[in-house]
Amino acid sequence: MDYLQDLFEFLKIDTTSAKGKGEEGAKFIVDYMKNHGIEAELIRHKARNPYIYGEINVGAKKTLLIYNHYDVQPVEPLDKWNTDPFTPTIKEGKIFARGVGDDKGTLMARLQAIIELMKEGKLHVNIKFLYEGEEEIGSPNMEEFLKDYSEKLKADYVLWEGSGKAPNNAPQIVLGVKGLLYVELRKRTSKDLHSMYAPIAQNPAWDLVYLLRSLRTEDGKVLVPHFYDKVKWLSEEEKKYLNIDKKYLEDAIGQNIKDMDAMIKLVSNPTCNIDGIYAGYTGEGSKTVISSYSFVKIDFRLVPDQDPDEILRYLEEYISPYNVELIVHGKVRPYRTSINSEIARALIVSAKNVYGQDPIVLPNSPGTGPMEMIARYLKLNQIADGIGVDYYGSNIHSFNENIYVDDYYKAMSWMKEFLRVI
Repeated sequence: MDYLQDLFEFLKIDTTSAKGKGEEGAKFIVDYMKNHGIEAELIRHKARNPYIYGEINVGAKKTLLIYNHYDVQPVEPLDKWNTDPFTPTIKEGKIFARGVGDDKGTLMARLQAIIELMKEGKLHVNIKFLYEGEEEIGSPNMEEFLKDYSEKLKADYVLWEGSGKAPNNAPQIVLGVKGLLYVELRKRTSKDLHSMYAPIAQNPAWDLVYLLRSLRTEDGKVLVPHFYDKVKWLSEEEKKYLNIDKKYLEDAIGQNIKDMDAMIKLVSNPTCNIDGIYAGYTGEGSKTVISSYSFVKIDFRLVPDQDPDEILRYLEEYISPYNVELIVHGKVRPYRTSINSEIARALIVSAKNVYGQDPIVLPNSPGTGPMEMIARYLKLNQIADGIGVDYYGSNIHSFNENIYVDDYYKAMSWMKEFLRVI
């Protein structure tokens, strides 16, 4: 097999789900799987882009479900790319292309490793594949799909999307995700006014400023009552795998960090973040006005065992005196697999065997995904993320997305070793 050539053919296909693209990429993967002896099919269901399902049954007692997605983020702004995003290019040991880090590279590295093991007769666990084409637009149809296909997807373990290397270049394993509550707060009056009425008129912009100031402290503590009641704080065993010098995170985000235990806070702390805010005149020059409309968009990243529905009720009650309109844009439950689970231990052992060093293990990602939904519908608690091709400089979702060629082959080796020890 010409591993990189096959990867490049996949990367050339535009699968930007936000623009309605993905069908061609889905067909490529199904054909690729079939051509290498894997039973595979497109499942159109209710999604704009079809799901891909594949299966290898070797008669083993255990089954592993592998989840990846084939869709990618939009490439804009194009003028910031040094190469064409859909023309894979190797420079200085790196592959540059949209989706090479998130998630096409990981999908193909895992798939090629499994095909190799299958052809060598060394595959000792049944494999199921689930590839999605709408992950980058929030998996809007995943729950309906899982309702109808949970029996078909039944497995003992789930290997998630693909975490590659930590900021210190150690292999990274992720055992869960943060949840999410995304809201918009709006404030209106009847009409815009001359600013001379400021002594007596209500100003929606100030109303939102006061409200926002009441939501959290300067050091990030959320002030909504009962917000922390159900937070499941990390154990000492979970913390020991998060030993990363803050300088690596500083390099990753391009900012100085005061906290010495920054990685622990990144993983364990729930948050309240302002995503966008609008108020009043923002054009050229000046306009003395009291605008009649203002809004702010806020996301709360939640950790186990916070419930977004409960947090929403607490928030509604807390902000009721401000008389603002509240719109909910999204709710996702957090999820975490035990560090002592079979899949976690298999990932840790296999990573150490391949890379020769202890992995960084995040009890949950700082980000969000539909892990909890998968766990709920498949009725299992053995889901983990690892065996990825990306690193913290991969620029996923940004311009000049890239991975190291060596990391691609290393991920293939990790996949093989993981399947040996699971």
